Amino acid sequence: MANNDVLFFESYAAAQSLKSVWTRMASTYGCIRVDLSREMLTIKPHWFANWLISLLRLDLCHEIPITNIRSVTDMGKWFGYGKVELSFVTIHGESQKIWLYMKKYREFMDTVKKAI
Repeated sequence: MANNDVLFFESYAAAQSLKSVWTRMASTYGCIRVDLSREMLTIKPHWFANWLISLLRLDLCHEIPITNIRSVTDMGKWFGYGKVELSFVTIHGESQKIWLYMKKYREFMDTVKKAI
């Protein structure tokens, strides 16, 4: 992604997938990168956590086209992080939700709402 395409970036976020009971039990504080461009929202773990997150199938690697984002909802504060519920449609047409915990959560919500 070119630097001029980046609308929002947070390097040390956390995430929790609401896909299943298994994925709801795990979270990844400080291990998730959130990148938002004009066309794509990318949620992915840092290199040092990627292998474990993939091995455990925690469903925390996503490339979501902006057009597939359905809503972003402020869920309040949690241990100094803003909690945001992101609803989207996967490339397979499934509705899905993920919770993101970010320091710059208000900026993220504003930017996503403008983008969609």
